[in-house]
This record gives sequence, structure tokens and C-alpha cells, in this order.
Amino acid sequence: MLAQRAGGLRAARLEAELLLAHALGTGRERLLLLAEVPDEAAARLLRDAGERARTGRPVAYLTGRRGFLEFELAVDERVLVPRPESELLIEVLDELLASAALPAGPVVDRGTGSGNLALGVRGRRAVLALDVSAGALTVAHANFTRLLADAPIWPVRADGLSCLRPACVAAVLANPPYVERSELPLLPDDVRRHEPVEALVPGEGSVRAMFGRLLVESRAALAPRGWLLTEVGAGQAALVAELASVSGFGWVEVRRDLAGIERVVAARR
Repeated sequence: MLAQRAGGLRAARLEAELLLAHALGTGRERLLLLAEVPDEAAARLLRDAGERARTGRPVAYLTGRRGFLEFELAVDERVLVPRPESELLIEVLDELLASAALPAGPVVDRGTGSGNLALGVRGRRAVLALDVSAGALTVAHANFTRLLADAPIWPVRADGLSCLRPACVAAVLANPPYVERSELPLLPDDVRRHEPVEALVPGEGSVRAMFGRLLVESRAALAPRGWLLTEVGAGQAALVAELASVSGFGWVEVRRDLAGIERVVAARR
């Protein structure tokens, strides 16, 4: 039932295990000890698998959960499903923190969504978690409270970074919408039909305009020698690196993800 949506039997097995664990109300690792599946859980598994096969609704929305780093995030249709490649942003931030390369000041998670990047800071700096969507902020706030209640993370409803005082933050983390509107019909059904369009397609009208705005606003908000770390789509790194140089950033670096795709642009003010 799941193989076509999942993209193959290996991925379908993982999805089936996640759905079964959800139906049982347990962790996936507990399935190894399972002697039999109760009828009620089996019925729920078949119902959820059928919905996944029929509509393409992502497994993360069916279970209401998605793993990111060591966190098990609550997610729903108000937020983008966190992707493993976004963990590279936190890896780069970890390196900057370990080498004392960040100036003093808070970190900004621009477009926090589920709050995964803000949580990835792990309380080592204060975090302003910005998002224009009230629904996304509700999801993020619930995740902050449940997963890292003592961390200094403040959800703020804002469109971009223009609300910040000049030169006041140490780093900006961003996983912005980087799908051109003309490319939206080409996305898989589970993304195109279920995930929030505003988290996929730039409201500025184009990817170039969106990254241009992000760079200008980030440079204004960053303290001297502060960093912008932004995820980019496949084939976009060269454009963003060029725009960063034109915008006045003094150092630009591109990092590849595990698939070899240029995925993160790091630019120092």
C-alpha cells in the first residue's frame, strides 16, 4: 500500500513501522519486542496506511510527530515537515559556537515553523523564533514548552527581520521558502497538496527577491562578524553566495549535505 508513495519498499517499511508504532502508542524500537498486534491497532494502521496511499498525506501529519536531531517534534499542517538536510544548519552553528566565532548576542530563527532550528541551538544562546504565521508559532511554542522548557526561546510574530534593532544579533538561522511558484506543480503530491504553501513559495514573488531581502535584512540585524546561515535549494547556492557578496558580507562559504548537494550558505557580516 505504501511503496508507491514512499518511493520504494525500504522507505515503505519505515513508514509502516512509524504508523504501527503510532497505532500502538509506543516507540518504534519497541516493535522488536512485539509478539502480536492487537486488532484495534491493526485497524488503525490499515486506516492510516490507506489514507497515506490514497491522499499522499505525509506520515508526519498522520502521526503528529517528526524527529529532528534528538527531538521528537509535534507537527501538523500549519508547519513544514522538518527535513534531515536542515540539520546541516545546526552542524555549522555548532562549529561556530565551538570555535568561539560568534559575537555576543542572541540567535534569530527566521521562519521558525515547528521550531526545529530554535531547539537545535539547545539553550546555548537566547533565541528569537520569528514567524509570520500565528498557527506555526502555536506549534513552535508547544514544542519549546514540551521539549526545552528552560531554554531562553521567545516566539515572536513577525514578517522577516525588519522588527529587530540594527547590529543586535549574533546569528540568523533561516530555512526560507525557496521553491519558485512555477515549480510548485512539479513537487510530489505529499508536499504540494499538504504542506503550507507559504513555507514553500516566497511571498516576495521569486527566489531571487526572497534571498535578496533575507540578505539585506540579515546584514542590518547582525552584529559585526555575525553570521547568516541559510538553507538553499539544489542549484541555488551560487546565486545566494553572489548576492551575499554584493550585499556586503565579508566572507561566504557553501556547505554540502550528505547527498553532495550544496545546501547551506554561511555568510559573515
